[in-house]
Amino acid sequence: MELRAESEMKITLVIPIPGGSTLVSEGNAGKHGKVFASHNIYSNSATKNAGNFDGGARTLMEDGSAIGATLQGVWKRKGNIITINSLDDDTKGDQNYAITEADMLEMKTKVYPTHSASENRPTWKRPVSESL
Repeated sequence: MELRAESEMKITLVIPIPGGSTLVSEGNAGKHGKVFASHNIYSNSATKNAGNFDGGARTLMEDGSAIGATLQGVWKRKGNIITINSLDDDTKGDQNYAITEADMLEMKTKVYPTHSASENRPTWKRPVSESL
C-alpha cells in the first residue's frame, strides 16, 4: 500500500476466534483513501500477551482504484495496548513494514509505516510507545 503517513483508524469489531481474536478496523489514510483492515491475532502463551497474526487490508483510493494487501507478523500486549509488527504485501507489488498500536479501551489504532522494500533505504520512525 506504500503508506507514507501515519494514520488513525477506528476498531469497529472484535471477534473471538479459536486461539485469539480478530480486530476489524477502518479509517481514512489521506491521499491513500479509505482503508479497511482485519488482524487475526493468535496467542502463543497462556498469558495471552503475545503471538503471531495474519490478516488483510483493502484501500479505496480517491481516484476509485482499489489496492489489497496481505498482512502478517507478530504482536504483543501491554495493558490495553496491542503493538502489531506487520509485513505487508500489496497488489501493486509494494512490500512494507508497519507498526500498529491498538488501544483496546479507546477502540482506535494508530499505524506507523516505517519502511518500504520499494525504497533504497529504510525510513524508520519511532512510535509513540517505544517502550512496548
